[in-house]
Amino acid sequence: MKTRSRALVALLGLMVGLALIWGASLAVLGNTDTPTARRDAKFVNAERLIFYRLEPGREMRVRVPADAEELLVVTHELLPDGTPYAPEKQYQYGLKAILRGPDGVLLERAIFTRTRQSKGQPQEDGTFLEESAFTTHADQQVTDEREFVLRLPKERPDYSVLYLRPAGTNDTLLARVYVRAHRTLPLLASQKLAQARAEVRAGRATFEPFEKLSGDTRRWLAEEHWERLNAEGEAGTDYQIEPVYRTAYRLPLVEATESVQERLGAGRAVALNVTGPAKPVLWLWSDATDAKAQPHGPVTVQTLSTDGTAHTLELPGPVAGSPMSHPLELPEGVHTVMVRNDGQEDLRYTVEGPFESWLLPAESRPSPGVASEGRVAFLPDTRRTEAFATGPACPVLELDIDPRMDAVGRLVRIDARTLDRAPSHEPLHLSLTVLDGQGQSLGQASLDATPEPAPFESAALAPLPGGALPCTPMAQVAQDAGTGEVTDLPAWVSGTASARVFLPMGARKLRVEAPRATIVQLYSFLSNGQALTAMAPYTNDALTAVRWRNAPVDARAWHPMRPANLPALMQAGARLELLSQVRLEPVGPEEETPPPSGDAMVVRPYGSPAVVEVLESAQADTVDMVKALSTVLEPGRAVRARFDARTPTRPEVRLSLKDAAALGNEVEVLLDGEPLHRFTVRSTRTRELLPPLPPGEHEVLLRSTAPGLTAMLNRPPAAGSGLRSRTVYPVGQGGLRVPVRKTGPGAVTLNVVVYTPVAEGATEPQLSVTVDGGNPVRRASVLVPHVTRAERTVVLPASERDPAMPAGRPGVKWYARTVPVTLGEDIAPGVHTVRIQALGSEPLWARFFMFGPSVENTAPRMWNRGGWQPDEDML
Repeated sequence: MKTRSRALVALLGLMVGLALIWGASLAVLGNTDTPTARRDAKFVNAERLIFYRLEPGREMRVRVPADAEELLVVTHELLPDGTPYAPEKQYQYGLKAILRGPDGVLLERAIFTRTRQSKGQPQEDGTFLEESAFTTHADQQVTDEREFVLRLPKERPDYSVLYLRPAGTNDTLLARVYVRAHRTLPLLASQKLAQARAEVRAGRATFEPFEKLSGDTRRWLAEEHWERLNAEGEAGTDYQIEPVYRTAYRLPLVEATESVQERLGAGRAVALNVTGPAKPVLWLWSDATDAKAQPHGPVTVQTLSTDGTAHTLELPGPVAGSPMSHPLELPEGVHTVMVRNDGQEDLRYTVEGPFESWLLPAESRPSPGVASEGRVAFLPDTRRTEAFATGPACPVLELDIDPRMDAVGRLVRIDARTLDRAPSHEPLHLSLTVLDGQGQSLGQASLDATPEPAPFESAALAPLPGGALPCTPMAQVAQDAGTGEVTDLPAWVSGTASARVFLPMGARKLRVEAPRATIVQLYSFLSNGQALTAMAPYTNDALTAVRWRNAPVDARAWHPMRPANLPALMQAGARLELLSQVRLEPVGPEEETPPPSGDAMVVRPYGSPAVVEVLESAQADTVDMVKALSTVLEPGRAVRARFDARTPTRPEVRLSLKDAAALGNEVEVLLDGEPLHRFTVRSTRTRELLPPLPPGEHEVLLRSTAPGLTAMLNRPPAAGSGLRSRTVYPVGQGGLRVPVRKTGPGAVTLNVVVYTPVAEGATEPQLSVTVDGGNPVRRASVLVPHVTRAERTVVLPASERDPAMPAGRPGVKWYARTVPVTLGEDIAPGVHTVRIQALGSEPLWARFFMFGPSVENTAPRMWNRGGWQPDEDML
């Protein structure tokens, strides 16, 4: 019994001990989840390194080993106290390195980079549990790590010292210096470890993912080994040290990119394409830290549909720190939602809606995450095209020309935009010089324009110190270099000033220069024989009074060209990307052309083609027209005609019979109810002169029993339109050739009036137009707004005129429409031949006329490219 009691006491003691241990474990585990424990774990899990602190105007020195070939300088930037954290912000800073030997300076370089901050898991007290780099001071902000590789001169003395200091006047940097030593890693496990280290180093040195680096670069990063060098001197006097904690935490690259796109700069606009019906929500907010809350705006929201329907909504700007939501309701169909910041302050925006309503090419549509519940933030579809900058400090853009090219191959299109850090209306001046094989000038041209700022376009520039525009002199860059955010938004560009130029025979090089920062894109022409159509989902179907701007196309005729001095331009930071948002835009009114100042002149084809007379309606609005008009006479119906004493010809009646069986019938003409003239019809087509009549208006009546009789009086009617006789020519497979005289550099237009038996428009080309056999003589080294298409086919539109009647064919109607054939400013003066040919089996007739010469304006002009120009797709 006593033994059993002892056993129970021992068991009870064991259970109490286990309970105490379990409780203590729970207490320990509970303590690890407190804010203090999590902050302690953040420091424990980070790598602690000692850096040298470089204050503005201070420097540190490092003894360089005699066998060193390269040095690695690892840096962080200390941001000013109170700098707010934002994942999209990027900062630029520079480091100046001077290598000195016993006899003086061996190397002096200023190196610049850009970086950002990576933070995660924000806490209520403003701290973060995840940071790429941090210190023990809570108010001290440290950027992500960046590395500089400094290649040393091969010829240098055994003793040399490297001096490091900030390149800017306001930068505070943290630096460590390493010397490179290569080693071979034969073991597979060691190679994997080395590659893992190389991936970490690539993430610290650049934004470029490790997988996108070249094979040589990846191998070099994996095999290298770096040994740290210590600063010379006494701590606290010659240098200051600062402990930095670092982790492998980095923000995804796409996160920073999208954050930049969600910022709406002052004066800028964003275009989002949405498929309805949908009810997206627009959110607007401001991250400004104003002392007094006040609206930052206003904001204009415009929606444009494929049927041309537009709605505009004016919204007040948001108050700092107070997000505002604006529901948008879009009916069925495709719409472009344009949000424009009309205020003076930058805003933040997002448009949220169903994923399936976001109109974007399939390859560009990221799948929504599980947590999104099918709703995503719409982003603009931005097209990136390569462009190059020119300006006073830029290398001159040089384009090499192949001497074997024909005239069309020597056609170059120039698209120019001004480049600014803020919206600007300053004029654009572009100079072009054409050189031969010996470098001698063959011609010069200039493009002058004052385009408006383009809120839907911008330029992504190479990161230059101080946020400088491309090709800024390095002395000025070094002087202005300082800490500052360089990626708020890409640079401003203006609307396009576009012109074309035919280079002369013997041209070998084209030079493009500008007195200020200007973006230039150069294109060559190569016809593909296909119509210009947009790719899905931006199709041209069901578009009314609108068109897609910047949408990708299935086939193009204008192809971009790169300058010959590309390496020099890239070294100067002159290569950039033009960012253009795809959107719907209204089709603007056609360019107004002044009415012709000369008289209409009939142009007759070459040779002796067959002729046909037609009668068509015309108004008696001039004396000459009065002399040319006629009045239709129908048996038994009286009409009032005008008889003018200034008309020198005798009154005459032209008669036509539909059937020869009516020959021999009598016809009587009555004037004001009294018999005037009687005669017998002896031919199916005949003319009968009437006695001289007094001037004024008279009533004319025709009496006859002949069936199928039609008659014309060569005097105009007293009211309304009369008929005018026209001479037309049948257009067959052989075609008609017409001379066109061009007396100066201005454009001239040959008007081709085409007649067909039907009034409806065609669906297939019915007419072919060729200028000078497809190879006209072009004016060289002259900027022109448009290029004359030397060969094209024409789909005849529907006729909007009263039907014409071929003479002698009662009841037959022909329908006319005008096809203009313009010889533009690119065509050289002289006599040119325009040839038209019928396509298909439907009969065609045509006549030709031009207006007399007018005063031609040869002063410089500005031409803006409004979307596509289908007229130039096929020359």
